[in-house]
Amino acid sequence: MSGEVITQRIVRGRLIIQLLAAVVIGLVSGLLAVAFRFLLLEGTATVWGSPYNLVAAAQDLPWYAVVGIPVAGGLFLGLILYPRAPNTSGAGVPDVIEAMVERGGEIHHRTTFYKMLATLISLSCGASVGREGPMVHIGASIGSAVARVLRVAQEWRIVFLACGAAGAIAATFNAPMAGMLFAAEIILIDFQVGYLSQIAVSAVTATVVSHQFLGDLPTFDVPSVSLVHYWEIPVFILLGIIAGLLSILVIKLISRVEDSFTAAAIPLQLRPAVGGVILGAVALWCPHVLGVGYFTMNQALGTELIPALIVTILIAKVIATVCCVGAGFSGGVIAPSLFMGALIGSLCGISVQMLMPAGAEVTSASLYAMVGMAAMFSGTTLAPITAMFTIFELTYNFEIILPLMVGCIASLTVVQAGYGISIYETRLVRKGVRIVRGRDVNLLRSLKVYDYMETNFESISQSLPLGQVANMAQESQYPHFVVHDKDNLMVGILSMHDLKACLGEMGELAYLVLASEIMTRDVITITPDDNLEKAFELFKGRNISTIPVVSVYSPRKVMGVLKKSELIRAYSRNVLKFDVK
Repeated sequence: MSGEVITQRIVRGRLIIQLLAAVVIGLVSGLLAVAFRFLLLEGTATVWGSPYNLVAAAQDLPWYAVVGIPVAGGLFLGLILYPRAPNTSGAGVPDVIEAMVERGGEIHHRTTFYKMLATLISLSCGASVGREGPMVHIGASIGSAVARVLRVAQEWRIVFLACGAAGAIAATFNAPMAGMLFAAEIILIDFQVGYLSQIAVSAVTATVVSHQFLGDLPTFDVPSVSLVHYWEIPVFILLGIIAGLLSILVIKLISRVEDSFTAAAIPLQLRPAVGGVILGAVALWCPHVLGVGYFTMNQALGTELIPALIVTILIAKVIATVCCVGAGFSGGVIAPSLFMGALIGSLCGISVQMLMPAGAEVTSASLYAMVGMAAMFSGTTLAPITAMFTIFELTYNFEIILPLMVGCIASLTVVQAGYGISIYETRLVRKGVRIVRGRDVNLLRSLKVYDYMETNFESISQSLPLGQVANMAQESQYPHFVVHDKDNLMVGILSMHDLKACLGEMGELAYLVLASEIMTRDVITITPDDNLEKAFELFKGRNISTIPVVSVYSPRKVMGVLKKSELIRAYSRNVLKFDVK
């Protein structure tokens, strides 16, 4: 049997294992999504007396209960839960992306458990957040666990993590295409077509599980709609622009709320309770802001809300959402984005109908509400394709594709031009995590300086005379010297660039000038545990060809040197896939 045949069989066997692993990930993710939904319904019914309609439930309760329930939930999160797991607040999607970028797809199961518990408590107490983001975190954790059991390479660990995220979204919305595209467009920093089959299998499996337990009905009650006139396309573009501006406002306000808590020196443990006070006060004025808000979204889709009420709910929802997310309640931003989008879309559609002459036929306000939902989703996440297919899979009506496309792209363009990054990347940037999309960057992140530095390097004493330094430079194949003191600790670096200024007067200065007088003292350094992306950033824009590699524990103890030429070879071998001799 030839080597080529054996290689083909190994590749096929590996593909079958990967697909079977995707089935397992989708199965478990779907089951957890279903279980989470049932637990949430039970928790909401226990706290509010109704699992679905929190608006009516809040109206039947005394005012102190409406305020007290979110405050109690916030106190439990801040004082009891978060001290045990401080990374469980906020949306789950940024945590998943961070796990891919910083830890190669490793997710700690302890954090996942507490994330699930924190989200259940937050939503059961009426926090104005979504369940989709934390479900992504839970699904991704399943993918990470399967990857750990199979001991796959980092590349496929990340793919399995994306499979779990796709399964979670697919099961949550009963929308397999949306789950698959969510993983490809948002979760995977480096997407390749070769990953698509595993992600699709996971999304389909999770959807089948969801259908088995919850039925095949869509998440929202969507009436039959269609685009009546093409002259309405500019109106949908305007709707997308409005959604983009609102997306920027929401993203900035969340950051502003967090900064306000910090400026006021409010302890992290008390912030959810303070957010609960604000939420309760807003809910007394407008109870529609409580919880995920699917009941009110269905009202908007069914054109059951009058314009004045829509405006009131929209203002209240923005306030409630930015305060809950900024205060640290555990939950996502997809559901609030869909909620706000449904409101502005419905308002836009009703306004068009009111401006038209009596009896004129125009597109239903329900379609405007659907486009608004997709446009807000697109604006906050910068994922227009996922947004379009999430709404499309509610109806499978191809007549709505055109309005969805123009609305999502308009919103995307506004956010990209006016702000630049998604709400998820905003969370990561504020944590100091830098996200750059592209295969080459992410390969460089996986390569460590330790594997490419040279431990055999030339060093000289700071008291060495210039004449001897010049002689060593002539004999050296790479005249870059680490300058050390009597304790063998680095005090600077000396290269040919430093020597050039003294070569013309070598006779007079040969024994008068010491290495310490001409060396470069302000030395750029790197550690063995840093990655090659950071090394590229250090070399970029600087006229240097060598960086000393120093100990993590002693910034003056040199372990080796990293040459720019070796960095280029590493890039060529691992990214460009050819060897540089």
